[in-house]
Formats: sequence, structure tokens, C-alpha cells
Amino acid sequence: MNKIQKLAEIGQSTWLDFISRDYIETGKLQKLIDEGISGITSNPAIFQKAITGSSAYDAEIKELLAKGLSAREIFDHLMINDIKAACEVMLPVFRRTNGGDGFVSIEVHPSLAYKTKETIDEAIRLYMAVKMPNLLVKVPGTKEGFPAIKELTSHGISINITLIFSIENYLETAKAYIEGLEILKEHGGDLSLVSSVASFFVSRVDTACDALLEAKGNKELQGKIAIANAKIAFKEYNRLFSGERWEQLAAAGATPQRVLWASTGTKNPAYSDVLYVDELIGKPTVNTMPPATIDAFNDHGVLEVTLDKGVEEAEAQIAALEKLGISLTEVTDKLLSDGVVLFENSINSLVGSIEQKSLSILRENNKFETYPTVLADDLSTGLKKLKDEKIPHRIFEKDFTVWSSSPVEIENRLGWLDSPAHTLSALDEINEFVDGVKKDGFTNALLLGMGGSSLAPEVLANMFGTKPGYLELEILDSTHPAAVLEKEAKLADKKTLYIVSTKSGGTVETLSFMKYFFASVAEKFGKEEAQKRFVAITDPGSGLEDVARRLGVRKIFLNDPNIGGRYSALSLFGMVPAALVGIDIKDILQKSLLMAAESKIAEGSPSVIGILMADGAKAAYDKVTFLTPGVFSQFGPWVEQLIAESTGKIGKGILPVEGEVSLELADYAADRVFVYLADTSDDPLKKKFDSLVAAGHPGIEIILPDKSYIGYEFLRWEIATAVAGYGLGIHPFDQPDVESAKVSARAVLKKFNEEGKLPQPEIAFEEGGLRIMADVKAHTLKAALAEYMTNLHEGNPGDDKRSYLAIHAYVKASPKTDAILQEIRTKFGKKYHIAVTTVYGPRFLHSTGQLHKGDSGHGLFLQILAGLESDAFIPDNPGEKAGKMSFGTLITAQVLGDREALTSKGRKVFTIFGGADALAVLKEVAGMV
Repeated sequence: MNKIQKLAEIGQSTWLDFISRDYIETGKLQKLIDEGISGITSNPAIFQKAITGSSAYDAEIKELLAKGLSAREIFDHLMINDIKAACEVMLPVFRRTNGGDGFVSIEVHPSLAYKTKETIDEAIRLYMAVKMPNLLVKVPGTKEGFPAIKELTSHGISINITLIFSIENYLETAKAYIEGLEILKEHGGDLSLVSSVASFFVSRVDTACDALLEAKGNKELQGKIAIANAKIAFKEYNRLFSGERWEQLAAAGATPQRVLWASTGTKNPAYSDVLYVDELIGKPTVNTMPPATIDAFNDHGVLEVTLDKGVEEAEAQIAALEKLGISLTEVTDKLLSDGVVLFENSINSLVGSIEQKSLSILRENNKFETYPTVLADDLSTGLKKLKDEKIPHRIFEKDFTVWSSSPVEIENRLGWLDSPAHTLSALDEINEFVDGVKKDGFTNALLLGMGGSSLAPEVLANMFGTKPGYLELEILDSTHPAAVLEKEAKLADKKTLYIVSTKSGGTVETLSFMKYFFASVAEKFGKEEAQKRFVAITDPGSGLEDVARRLGVRKIFLNDPNIGGRYSALSLFGMVPAALVGIDIKDILQKSLLMAAESKIAEGSPSVIGILMADGAKAAYDKVTFLTPGVFSQFGPWVEQLIAESTGKIGKGILPVEGEVSLELADYAADRVFVYLADTSDDPLKKKFDSLVAAGHPGIEIILPDKSYIGYEFLRWEIATAVAGYGLGIHPFDQPDVESAKVSARAVLKKFNEEGKLPQPEIAFEEGGLRIMADVKAHTLKAALAEYMTNLHEGNPGDDKRSYLAIHAYVKASPKTDAILQEIRTKFGKKYHIAVTTVYGPRFLHSTGQLHKGDSGHGLFLQILAGLESDAFIPDNPGEKAGKMSFGTLITAQVLGDREALTSKGRKVFTIFGGADALAVLKEVAGMV
């Protein structure tokens, strides 16, 4: 029999002040139990040592990261799992001792030490999570903790009161336990099922007092105050747990709250390493010891009851301390507050360690690197502020104050944070729908939508193509009549599913498409067949839901209404169309959860990108330029909308530049942040990126394993954009200036409805069939464009934004128009050394249009409308054919409306009204740059 076992015979239990998965799984814990250990205590510092010092947790951390958990949530899971496992191992001891021993302690978060209600709630949560009879929940012995102890005890929860340093706090602890038992008894509870220990901390008292005694020149009392303090506490124990009041509780089955000696490892090497064991042996108490102290006591500890000896001497020592002017109350009060901070720091340090381990795991298969160059100091400062203000955590807590003092259009716009999990829960519904569509022989799908409803499906369809047996997906997001008629002609004779997709349910373009195509299909195949060929994706209660129900369409998907369109990629808006082309959306969504986990880390890539973009914009590096070779070249239009519409407002903004031809180094002004995003580093664009960074341009490098990580990338940029909004001090979920173009367009259409014709624009001059609307004196296109470009603002890196040019092409998109527009773009970029973006109208009105009207005002805008050779009328009402307005009228009104919205904001606009041959018009413009 060893000395630990003999201690048990004396009446003192020995508990292990340590826990780790290695101890539990390798049998070390069971061996210690066999050698006399009868309980376990844990605290944040112990878990920090266990988790960071072992690889035993890595596999579980990886599993939890795959569920999107934060480092704090991961720690919570690891702790609960370890405690539950330790309880299982200790359960035979608990049963053998009839509930006298075999306990394992778990601690409420130290940050709650001064919050009574939150402590109660957390203790109950932990108790319910572990659900073991031999669990003790640790509650700190603070003024706010005492009511929690009473409340929890009254509910039958066994409590370990921790961080007790003073006699006064010990008395309050015991009082709270007794009062809690009395309430439990009054309510008919079983007192025999409740246990408690009061963890009285020992060695730290000597550490603190010895320093003060040394300053006073007193060596006699050094190393004695802690034991004296403990012996007086035990004297009070004997008084409290005796007498008539206690006997009534004992008769009902109550057991005394034992004193547990904690912090019994010797801190001062001049003292015996078993000092705080030898001097505190007594019945019925507990001494919790770290492994080294257990080994030391077994080796050379002295087995003798000492706790009830020298009590009068102990009282004299405390009195002598006070006479020296040292207040033990002040010492213990400080030890308590320091202890709370120490444990909280341990958790924070542990969470930080888990975050670093998580980042390492998360980036095993991909690369993320930043090259902030001139923005290095700004980035460092910004990330520190972000971490200090706990921004990633607050974002996932949906705390609207991250962005604004008002919750308007924020509280109801953060559902996208839950999209991966929510959409995963809808997989059965989506798969059943897709199976039904395939079974009915559909071969094609046409998505009718704008902006956030169409861009993610377009990216996914272009990246993945169509899996054999699934539907070929096309997108219609243009009111240009040539685009509408082209889709109708191409798909009319095919088994086509029409997906009407709009969050608001009132988007004029989308509803116009729906009215037109429903009438077209119904005329060709009959209304009943048309009903089978239409589905809707919208928000609950939207206008589209009402229309779709009245028309009797095949299926209505109702999305989470708390998601804005541009943040909807991983919701039903993005995933239902993706499933129709055969994409493994479960894999997409599960991989996105990995990014959810990274997003909760202050050093995670979304936070770094967001702060770099925001600080770049503040320093006039406001053009984030994407270099995306290969399959990721399709990513640009989606991220363009996300960044532009989220950040371009109240005179601020970040201009996303995507699809730009690689220029020479000398052609780039110092106003860019470059992003290389690809699934390979072996590409000429990577070499260009490296040369740009070497030349001093800030850069971000992202290399993914393959395109299946697209959902992961969607979420990365969604979080990064939200962080950029925080960094810029703007609200990233509204779009205050988008409506202005709609209002202006409606005014134009009102005049059309009243007069039967559109208002005539004020033409500056005409040339070769082109009509020019611009504030210029020149009367040739070439000279007018040159004159217009004198509005270019040179800017200054660091404090003044340089102009950019946005080309708004209201033409039918095609590879040929893409090529000519790229030529125009490149010529302007090289000639004027500015960022040039090319966007098709009117789709950009739901994308970059907000930025154009809401940013600092240095944008220049070239509108081109051409190709209105044929036209198609829009039915006035769904399900009918007759209509007064055509798509040609609508798109012309949109051109004029956006021009009015831009000029009313002080923007300079150059508008070209061309003829029927759009390619010829574009070529002519290209020749004039």
C-alpha cells in the first residue's frame, strides 16, 4: 500500500490536478486510480498544457473544423469530451464510495466570474452536456459566484467552488451551499445526490505574502501564512457543518461540503516539495495534487494527521502578519482577482494555440499568403484592432454593432453566415426535386434573374459544366431584346426548365423575363405544360411567391429571408441551380464549413483580406485586381458584385477589377491591390503577380487544390467583404444608391406610358450613325473621347484616389463582343494608366452600379447602347400575352435612368447611342481610343 492509499485510510482523498487525453486513453489515469487517486480537478491552465503539448487532439480538431467550429467552440468540445471520458473512468470509484469520491471537475468560463446569471446558465449547460453523476461544476468564489452556488445547489447540481483564498469567502461558500440544500429539501429534492467541495488555494498565498514579508525584513513568517490560513478555514468547517441546522440537512441525506486543498504544488524551491500536503492532512478533506507532487509524496511525504494541530499558533501567525501592516484580506482579494485573470488568460492563450493549430490544419491543402508591401504597417495595426475588438467572433454572433449603431438592414441580413449548414439540411428536398426534373426528361435550364440571384449560378455552371444526365444551365440577366430573343430561339424546342430567381420577388427585369417566357411556353405547349416547366426561388411572402402560386408553377423554393442577394451563393439561390447541372453541392457546402472555421480566427484569411482591402482603400490603393487563370477565371463577376455593391457608399469604396488583360508593369498606377487566385502556381499570371509584388504593389496569393473549393472561396470573400465594411466604417449589407437608377428609369417609363414614346436625349453631336450624349465641345468621336478623358483625376498614392473608367455595354453579350470590349478596355488602360472595368448592362446595375454612384466620385463612365434591331414585347400581366412595353424600351429607359442617377451624383458620363449592328459600333469605338 502506497502513501496515497494510506491517506485515504486516514480520511483524506487524493485527487489528480491534471487531465489529458493521453492519460485517459493510454491507461495512465486508470493506473493512478489503482494507486489510490479518487478524483480529478481541471482548470484552463491544465487544459492549455494538455492540448498544446500533445498531438492526441489533432484528429478531433480536424473533424470539428470540418463542421465550421471556432477555436473557442473546439476547446469547449474537447474539454467536455475529456471530462466525460474521465467521468466514465472514475465512475467505479464513485459507485464504490457511494458517491463520496470519484468526481471530475469542469470549470465555467472565467470571464463569467463576475456575472451571476451567466455563470448559472453556463454551469447548467456544462452539466447537461456531460450528464454524468460524478461531475462537479467549478464556480469561482466571487461575490457574484455565491448566489450562483446557492441557485445551482438548489437545482441538485454538484459544485466545486474554486479560487477561495480567504476565510471570509470560504464562509460565504459554505453558507451558499447550505442555503441551496435547504431550498432543495424544501422542494422535495434528494439531498444525497448532491455533493460539493470548497477549493481552498494554498501555495499562492505564501508566494504573495513572502514577497511582502521580505520587503519588511521578516523571514520568520515566510512559508507559514498559507498553512495557517488553511488551518483556520478548516476550523470554521468543523463549526459550520455541525449543530442543529446542519443535522437537519444531514438527516435528509446531505453530505458536508468538504474542503479541498488546491494549489498544493510548492512554488518556492527553498520549501519542501510536499509542504502543502504534509501540513494539511486531516479528515474529511481532499488534496488535489499535480502528478509531480503525487510522486514526491509517495516518495518522501510524512503520513501524519496535522490539520487540527497548531491552530492557535496559526491564528497567532495571522495576527503577527497584520501587526506588520500586511493585510491578509488585501492579499487574498488580489489573489482572487488575479486568479480569475490568470485562468482567463490561460483560456485565451489556449484558444490562440488552437487557432494556430487550426490554421495549420486548414491550410494543409491550399496556400494563402499576403504581400502587404506599402500597407504592412496599416495591416498590422488593423488586425490588432480587429482582434482586440473580437470582430470575427462578433460577426458570427451576428452583432450589428460591428458595422453600425442601428440594426436596420443588418440584423435581417446575416443569415448567410448559416447558409452552409441550412442548405445542407435542405439536401433531401433539393435532390428529390432534381431527380424529378431528370425523370421528366428535362435537358436544359434557363435561369431568369439579376445580380446575386444569377451570378453564383453562372460561375458554378461555367466552372463545372454539365454532368452527363443533368441539365445544361444558361443564364438570362439582360433586358437587351437580342439576348431575350436568342434564348427563346435556342431553347424553345428543347425540354427546358425555367428558374425564376429573385430575393425580393419584385425585380423588374426578372418579372419581365418570367411574364415573357411563361407566355411563350404556354402559347407553344399550353398552360398546363408551362406550369410544369417553371420553378421559383424567392423569399417567403414575396411578390414572386404570390405570382408563382397563382400561376401554379412546378416548385417554389423559399429561401432564408435574412440573406441579401449578393451573399446568397451558398443558399438555395446558388445551390439549387448547381444541383441541376450535377454539381456535388454537399461537397461544396461541406468544404465551405472549413472556411467558416477559419473565418472565426482573427489571423484567418478573411480577416486579413478584409483589413488589407479596407486599409488599401483608405490609402488610395482602392482597386482590387483579380488575376484568375484557368477555371477560376469564372470567379470574377461574382466577387465583383460582392465587393462593389457592399463597399461603394457614403463616399467610400473598393473597385474590383476582374477579367483585365495582363498589362505591362509600367501601365499600372500605384492604386492597386493584386489578387492571384487559382488552382495552380504554374501559370504566366502567377509570374506577372510575382513581378507586380516585387515592384511594390500589395498582393494576395490564394492557391486552392481544385474547383471543388469554390464554396470555400465564396465564403472567404463574403467574410472578407464584411470585414472590409468594418474596416471602412460602412454598412456592407445595404445598397442605398441602387434605387436611384430604378427611380430614374421608372420616371422615363412613366413618360413613355403617358406619351407613347421615350423622352429624347440631349444629343451633343452625331457621327457615322452614332449619337453622342456628353458634356464636350468636340464634334468628332475621337476628339470627344480625348476631351472627356481630361476629366481623369490623377490621384496620389496614400491620400487621393485615382480615377477609373467603367464601360457600360448595353449590348448582347457574346465572345465577339467580349473580345472587342477587351480591346477597348486595354487601349484605355494602356493609354491613360488607369483601371478600366467592362460590364454588360443592365446586369451591372445590380452589381457595380452601387459603387459607381456611392464611392468617392472619381469614376468616369462610358455608356454604349446598340444592337436594338429586333424587339420583343413584355406581357402586362403574368399568364397573359398582351403588353404595351418592349424590352427595347425597357433597356433604353435603364440607360437613360442610370445616366440621370450618375450625373445627379456629379459623375461625368459619356453616352453613345449606336445602330443595329452592335459589333460595328464597338469596333468603331475601339478605333477612336
